[in-house]
Amino acid sequence: MNNLLSISVITMILSNSFVLNAQYVFHSIDEVWIYALENNPDNSIYQLQVDKANKDQKTAYSSLYPTINVGFSGQHNIYIAETPIPGEAVGQPGETEYIKFGLPYAYNGGITVNKTLFDWQSIFQSKIAKSNTQLKQAEKSLFEQNLKEQVAQIYYASLTGQAAVNTAIEDLSLADTILQITSDRFREGLIDGLSLNQAKINRNNALDRLEQNKQYLYESIFNLKILLGLSASDTLVLNEQIDLNTHHYIEVVAQNDLSINLYEIQLEISDFERKQALTRFTPKFDLIYYWGGTQYQQDLNLSFNASDWQRNSYLGINLSIPLFSGFGNKNRYRSAIISQNIAHASYEEEIRKSSLSDSILFNNYLSSQKLAKTASENLNISGKNVHLAYSKYSEGLISLDNYLG
Repeated sequence: MNNLLSISVITMILSNSFVLNAQYVFHSIDEVWIYALENNPDNSIYQLQVDKANKDQKTAYSSLYPTINVGFSGQHNIYIAETPIPGEAVGQPGETEYIKFGLPYAYNGGITVNKTLFDWQSIFQSKIAKSNTQLKQAEKSLFEQNLKEQVAQIYYASLTGQAAVNTAIEDLSLADTILQITSDRFREGLIDGLSLNQAKINRNNALDRLEQNKQYLYESIFNLKILLGLSASDTLVLNEQIDLNTHHYIEVVAQNDLSINLYEIQLEISDFERKQALTRFTPKFDLIYYWGGTQYQQDLNLSFNASDWQRNSYLGINLSIPLFSGFGNKNRYRSAIISQNIAHASYEEEIRKSSLSDSILFNNYLSSQKLAKTASENLNISGKNVHLAYSKYSEGLISLDNYLG
């Protein structure tokens, strides 16, 4: 058998309609990886989650900027309260007069600028949003790593399945030939019926192996279609030349940084959440500026003349100091501390499990390397033995029992 194994996998799924189906041809695992990363439906969902996290991050940052609002209001003073004033102001010395100030209708319009100073809750919320974006990106990267692993496993399983189908076809052809030779010898009276039955059983076993290998190939191809985002009616063609003499050696297995990074970001988020819970005990200071005008009217008429508007502008401050919240802030802070401890414990546990998993993978790699080498040698020897046994049996040098054995 040639050391260079040329494998061509062509899977055709025929539908009952006359629709022309798409055909996808790949020549290497790298091409399959690129297509899977771009078209896998689950990976597209992860990308949408990253996009959403980016928008949420921008929303969180918006709380750090001032808010500017344009407002207009109208008021109908159904009853204007009377204000007591000294009578001297209206020519009634020594008496107290009650006067109504204002008009029945008042309109206000202007711009309000509001800025919260030292808003630590919003500051840490923006940091949490930024870390959450990094978390979603890390989740996507980890998923893509696992996706490439799954694709590679099924990709090579498909190639192996097709190679098994090809071998089974050769075995079936050889079993048919043996059955034909045995039948001829049986008709010539050279062998008994037991040998003929053995040849028939051998042929049926070869057919069973072919069907089993076809089923294995069928399942592998369809599982690969699922990961690639293809439909069942699409045609998938895998063309790759595998050199059995090419050996890739790995001396050290690198740590799974993507998985560790995921837990590092979660630990960072838990720390920000703890600090954010602590800021609930801090004062909140708001600065408010209003610039606008006021108009008074005797009736519903609203004038847009500048002379009818009275300027109205002010600068205000608002200081809020939390004193008691029913122990809510205190419990939130304690809960955040527990969450941080959980995140830290999960991070340490992931490092431990990752190290053990890496050791297992490396040992499996070494064992698989030895098994592959032994299997390759046995395959070459078995191929030679089959041809030698067939030659001897066809020449009548050995019996069917010796050939099948």
